[in-house]
Amino acid sequence: MSTAANGDGRALVVANEAVSGRELRESLISHLGDEIGEVFVVAPALTESGLKYMLGDVDAAIGPASERLERTLAELREAGIEAAGEVGDSDPMMAISDEIQKFHPDQVLVVAHRDEDGAFAERGLLEQIERDLDLPVIELVVDKASDPHVLDVQETEPVAGRREGWRPSPNWPPLSPGQIGGIVMAIVGTLLLAFLAAHCVDEAGGTGGAGDFEESRLGAACAARILIAIGMALINMAHVVGLLLFQSVSYEGVWSRFFARLSLIGTPIAVVVSLLIGTLD
Repeated sequence: MSTAANGDGRALVVANEAVSGRELRESLISHLGDEIGEVFVVAPALTESGLKYMLGDVDAAIGPASERLERTLAELREAGIEAAGEVGDSDPMMAISDEIQKFHPDQVLVVAHRDEDGAFAERGLLEQIERDLDLPVIELVVDKASDPHVLDVQETEPVAGRREGWRPSPNWPPLSPGQIGGIVMAIVGTLLLAFLAAHCVDEAGGTGGAGDFEESRLGAACAARILIAIGMALINMAHVVGLLLFQSVSYEGVWSRFFARLSLIGTPIAVVVSLLIGTLD
């Protein structure tokens, strides 16, 4: 049965899962509403693993994305909805941003999976959408099946979260409580690791003679603590600098989440490892 929309509004549909089957199709059409008359579909080229995403190995993902796109377009056109589309970037947020610039939609509707079921690039997608977009967004959370079931429906407020939050300076982007906590963790953890490494060097100097800090006299344990401190300092510095200076340019999406987790999880682990190594020195 045709359910063609009569409105002149535009909607962007992000097909992380193909729209197929009666349940998902009717849910999608229902949430589009009568005011939407034109739909553009983007199917992100989602990679099978985080490693492939990081390496930019998306060739194998283009075929499945094209299939998702064609199935979704067929369902929408059969329902009487004017729809076109294309395969998008492997990062769904980047794909959304690209199409918003070209299509200028009035709303965005995302068909996505739960974090534990979806592709690496889908994780935390709605949170980032809510932070970065000033358009109303509806996310249909579905399972992976030939005829997907709608597990949940979530909506965001049409206000860019980027405009909210604490700003250390008017020239800096706003920071969420989680980002502020991450910066504090990075700074404190880096200082603690530096102190542990310096203490190790001081002890080596006291044992081998004042000012005698040759690498061969430091010992493997002390050298390991120094390398850990340097490594985490570089990671934490990259994350903090990215948040404060580059968030509005390209430090977003998967890379932001990757470094945030690496910093938040890696820093306390590095401190514990450094302390354990100290007991062996």
